[in-house]
Amino acid sequence: MYESILPTLIALMTLIPILLASPISIYWSIEQDNRKARPLEYLAVTGLGIAALVSTYIAVAYPMRTIIYSYPWISVPSVFTIYVSFIVDFLSRYMGLLTAWLAFIIGVYSLEYMANDYRLGWFWFFYNTFAASMLLLVYSNNLLLMFIGWEGLGLSSWALIGNWFRDDDETSFVGKLGDTVLGKPAWTTPSYAAYRAIVTIRFGDMPMLGALAAIGIFGGSLDFNTINWSHLTSVLGTVGTAIVLIAFLLGPFTKSAQFPFNDWLLTAMTGPTSVSALLHSATMVAAGVYVFMRLTLSLYGAGALASTGVLVTYLVVIYVGLLTALLGSLFALAIDERKVILAGSTMASLGLMMGITAVTPYLNSVVTIGEYVLPAAVLVAFLYLIIHALSKATLFLVSGHLIHETGTRFNVGDLELAKRMKLAFYSTIAAAITLGGVPPLAGYWVHAAMDDLVSSISQTVGWGSYALLILTSIAYVAFLARFTSLNFIKGGSVKHSEAEHGGLIMATSYALTATVALATVAIPFTLHVPSVLIEPGYDVYVVSIGVFLWVIFVIALMKPRAQSLSGLTTIFERRYYLQAFMDVVLAGFGKVLIEFAYLISHGIDVLFNTLIPSLFTSFSRVIRRVQVGLLNQYIKYIYLATVVMLIIVLILVMVYG
Repeated sequence: MYESILPTLIALMTLIPILLASPISIYWSIEQDNRKARPLEYLAVTGLGIAALVSTYIAVAYPMRTIIYSYPWISVPSVFTIYVSFIVDFLSRYMGLLTAWLAFIIGVYSLEYMANDYRLGWFWFFYNTFAASMLLLVYSNNLLLMFIGWEGLGLSSWALIGNWFRDDDETSFVGKLGDTVLGKPAWTTPSYAAYRAIVTIRFGDMPMLGALAAIGIFGGSLDFNTINWSHLTSVLGTVGTAIVLIAFLLGPFTKSAQFPFNDWLLTAMTGPTSVSALLHSATMVAAGVYVFMRLTLSLYGAGALASTGVLVTYLVVIYVGLLTALLGSLFALAIDERKVILAGSTMASLGLMMGITAVTPYLNSVVTIGEYVLPAAVLVAFLYLIIHALSKATLFLVSGHLIHETGTRFNVGDLELAKRMKLAFYSTIAAAITLGGVPPLAGYWVHAAMDDLVSSISQTVGWGSYALLILTSIAYVAFLARFTSLNFIKGGSVKHSEAEHGGLIMATSYALTATVALATVAIPFTLHVPSVLIEPGYDVYVVSIGVFLWVIFVIALMKPRAQSLSGLTTIFERRYYLQAFMDVVLAGFGKVLIEFAYLISHGIDVLFNTLIPSLFTSFSRVIRRVQVGLLNQYIKYIYLATVVMLIIVLILVMVYG
């Protein structure tokens, strides 16, 4: 029964939001009258609400076991068959619930936040497509079907990041206006940010698609649960397996903003805050991490994690992920733009999720929840994803309200602002202490589990991994305290009044997500896996780290700015000069390459269109002159040829005697 109705439920979640967003898109494209189009927003949000209810039904009504629906889709007899295949397991059950409800809540927030936007139809159509694409990806058990959702996310992200395409509002920019590096702007406009996002993501999508084909050919299937990884690894060997996996992971690396592919994520803050909140919590960037987790479960189920090629690949991911986490945390600690700070912290969190998931092949630790058997590292990384999504959605939604309230995208705010915006202050504190890893909230237990996992494999993969984790934890909690302080305690006075911009719907939305984030403290205690999620938190060493993080939090709250770090701030404001490198060095190399290609093509053009035709023309003229048809003329030619031959013979006789 559950298998048979699953396609209908997936269709409701993915098609209804798009269909109900179409009326406002069509009407707005014809009339472009926001006042008349605005009532249709509620229809779009209703579509998101239906998706949220369906995801709840799947999470609550479906039994705690893996349920798969498969139906032949593309078939070549005796060659291959590609299936439409959906899955409900531990990951998709709760990821779908998280995605759908956050999309709905952020959609409700958008009713007020986007009320006066000049592109309402465009926004709602691509916002709902964004959410629907992620839901398709989440429940897909087939790589090709998943890739369709993956590409839907990429297209929607381009449309939403560049929503304010006019580039006429400085509050939507990223970076300090007027700042230049190597003669190029160090700030980014919405239209350019959208371009950067799609180009970076496409860089990873191309090798990912090729790897997907290789997996289908050598693994015998595109369904996660039936890929023959043992055959693939034996045929391709260590190097071939590593190449295929790394090519596949370039998609998640770019989409989940792993270093050095992180710059697009930071400049993507040019989009509406609603987009930033959804993109950074449970869609888009989370998609890369989620696909990596599902890949890991597929390898685990096939018993292929011990393959040398897999071990090499996952070792690379551990260090790339944890390095990304540290760089993102330091970035968030130095920047002064609200949303860009949060983007840096998302980069850090994604690095942690990737790095912790990649620990899986080096551990023998598994957990059982209901009938689900999961690698412990995947469970810990997934729980962190949930905590991060709720907390980060809260912080972004608060930031959007603060931008409305203060009229600036930079940190500013004092206790007077906190008193006026009590729900915003409460929500920021709740999200910060939940995500920061301070005891006794959910982040602490998950961070303790991360500490236990990474320390247990440090002798195998190197102690550098553990050092990166600890440094990231310190920088991360410091940035959260600094963000809170600069916007509500020590960021300076604000003259704007809350009444000027309303905000009750916005405030209610982020207060709800903040409260749910606080409530996630119950999760470690309800999953009944104490050896992974509870016992590490009682370790004396881990408790001392937790107390130390509280001290760091309080210090950063009281002293959010450090003048001694002002030199580093410039480096971080320019995003490690990655944009300058791409815009100047890579663009310059590209220009030289294009000019070289032009010279080659021009030379070929001259050769085939000028020189060779002119040679043939000259030769044909000679032939025509020879072919006169007169006997006396031919006799002259024969006479001349005879004389030349005699001269050649005489020369040869004289030379060789």
